[in-house]
Amino acid sequence: MPWRRFRKKVERPIDVSKSIEESLEDAADGEADEDLTELAELDDATIAEAVTGQPDEGRAPSDLGNKLREALDTDAPHRVGLPRSAPRGIAVDRRSGAARSEDPRAASLSYPELGVDLEVEVARGLRLKNPVMTASGTFGQGVEYAELIDVSRLGAIVNKGTTPAARPGNPQYRIAETPSGILNSIGLENPGAAEVARKYGKAWAELGVAVIVNVAGYSVDDYVYVVHEMTGTPGVVAYEINVSCPNVKGGMLFGCDPDLAAEVTRGVKAETDLPVIVKLTPNAPDVVAVARACEQAGADALTAINTVLGMRIDTRRRRPILGTGSGGLSGPAIRPIAVHITYQVAQAVSIPIIGAGGVTNAQDALEFLMAGASSVQVGTATFADPLAPLKVIEGLAAYVKEQGLASIRDVIAAALPARED
Repeated sequence: MPWRRFRKKVERPIDVSKSIEESLEDAADGEADEDLTELAELDDATIAEAVTGQPDEGRAPSDLGNKLREALDTDAPHRVGLPRSAPRGIAVDRRSGAARSEDPRAASLSYPELGVDLEVEVARGLRLKNPVMTASGTFGQGVEYAELIDVSRLGAIVNKGTTPAARPGNPQYRIAETPSGILNSIGLENPGAAEVARKYGKAWAELGVAVIVNVAGYSVDDYVYVVHEMTGTPGVVAYEINVSCPNVKGGMLFGCDPDLAAEVTRGVKAETDLPVIVKLTPNAPDVVAVARACEQAGADALTAINTVLGMRIDTRRRRPILGTGSGGLSGPAIRPIAVHITYQVAQAVSIPIIGAGGVTNAQDALEFLMAGASSVQVGTATFADPLAPLKVIEGLAAYVKEQGLASIRDVIAAALPARED
């Protein structure tokens, strides 16, 4: 964890009078004591408070504690969530398709975006209260970040890629930093569709935010199976189809071939009444052709784009850093590529586009919106700042006010050339 300070390595000699197992247990106990001391310090607590979970009312606050409280107060507008006991849920307006929180207390919280029209159509039949959602693979299952921020403020969250059966993921290393981005080769690690639905469905319903399930597979049947297993899961409002997976029959990525991408789209559309979003890969020879094929096959929206293939070499070992060799590049480094593809696809299709790739602030989001996207996903930025998606929402609200716009929808496709009738 990046916030934990460096710990000096402590050599723990083996006591030859004890068995190896006993010596290892003693060493583990010593490390546990150090962990407890460090965590107590980080929480401005005594050891007794850390163990019992009960504050010592008579203890004077430390300098560290005062600094922690000051930092939390500074970020309070972003971090405040609804009480744990608050009943939360998602309702979808059958007439407008807008997903909204059912908790009346949410309206009583003073957030900068309240009173600003940020509502957008992110897919046919699905409108969200604002155009900011999280990207798959960077926000876990959503419940993890709910401990840090009020996720109900987001337009939607996209869960971690879900496959038919549990997957352990790729060998280490899975992450490598690059200038203005990261390379990842996680390998779709997840517990499988049935377990995701069982374990997270109830939690999603309580988050008060729309959930879009990211679906991955290696055959059309795989994608259909995941959607079938997730049917009826609380909170789920749409499916995002990850076509950046290799087809087991021929090895080519589904998203690199218009016919394969269309086949997956048709298969999933036949399985669900919820909107189907296809996440395009920038590694396709002709991304626009794939986008058109997906639209013709019934896709309700497109996400542009998934990660860009890349690699880093460990010059000391003279080997690739990632366990699988190559991985997906994400972050600000790919934003110009993503904006360009969004701009191209927006002129070729009539369904909504979700812009993704390097969004870190409201200005980045505006680039995508003006290039033709109706919403954006924030991904890698959340690793550096978990508050990034909320700051994007606030920045868009501020832009609408400053520009005197009636709605954020006024800027969508503003940079596109005028269409000829």
